[in-house]
Amino acid sequence: MQPGTGYDLLLSCCLVATKSGQRIEAGKVWLQRAEAAGVPDLIRSIERIGREPFLNLLGFVHARTDEPSATNAVTALAAADPRDVVLAAVGSQRRAFRLVTAPAVMRAAVDGDRDAIAEFRRSSYPDLRHWQSSLRELLGDPAGNVGTWIAETIAAWHARVFSATEPAIATAQAADAAIVRELVATMELDAVLERIAPGLTFTREIGQEAVVLAPSTILPGSTALADYGPVMVIVYPAGGATELGDDPPDRLVRIATALADPLRLRALRELRDGPMTATELARRLGVPRTSLHHHVRVLLAAGVARLSVDDARWGNLELHPEAFAEVGRLAERWVLGREGIAPPSGGARTPHP
Repeated sequence: MQPGTGYDLLLSCCLVATKSGQRIEAGKVWLQRAEAAGVPDLIRSIERIGREPFLNLLGFVHARTDEPSATNAVTALAAADPRDVVLAAVGSQRRAFRLVTAPAVMRAAVDGDRDAIAEFRRSSYPDLRHWQSSLRELLGDPAGNVGTWIAETIAAWHARVFSATEPAIATAQAADAAIVRELVATMELDAVLERIAPGLTFTREIGQEAVVLAPSTILPGSTALADYGPVMVIVYPAGGATELGDDPPDRLVRIATALADPLRLRALRELRDGPMTATELARRLGVPRTSLHHHVRVLLAAGVARLSVDDARWGNLELHPEAFAEVGRLAERWVLGREGIAPPSGGARTPHP
């Protein structure tokens, strides 16, 4: 367990970095705060960097700070070699990117080799327009300039926008971390993730030495993942492990919301055939991949579908059928005041066809 406002600093940038992020409720809030602060040039700078580089820097912040507060994150970025900042931002330490592009190509591209830049862009998820846009920006100038630009952008965002809400964020993170620490001390990792990040299935890879769990007040029911060398950082939405109270549990609301849309129900029915990528799922449903993005987020947040983060199935969506039984248990427990259906085993896994 390692709470830290530095993670939420980066995630708030993620929300503002894309138009899709700005349209969701949490993104609207941060965009409004930025507009109230009168920083249009800063917003534009964050949009140019793009969403994925800020996610990639989550692991960098963990590696470069003893305590990942926002202030320490800004300090670490400013003190780092700008080339190292760019390498982290383009995903040189993340398996998802190293699987498709050789690390040597990444390093050469960051150093300005034109052939390497072309190969990087060709091999690294060429169909993801937002990522290709980020690569154009991050590989378009000398690494010294780009790394300094990234660090200064994050520092300005912290000073002008994020710092005003940082104390409240730190308090909420600490409260959630205290609850989850008790879970970590008594439960296996799979069971803990079942409680705090039900849309995630995780398999430890060879060479991984640690998993860092960090609560976030920024993510609206979503989970952010960033491995950095031997460490996997899992940033999960705070509040998922709290006990039931007078309000309907978030888990029940999320599952009910996920099942209340015909397209999402069709997507779940397709996933019963086995794990598949979002691109394949969109093809089978006959819809553009971009149209499916929001629906996938809702399914993952509810835990009725999961995202694999192991090398063998990286990025594949899979059905989580146990969640359908869980919605009955949660509804009976909250509405009728009784336990209902027994909860699923935390360590159980549905075999892959």
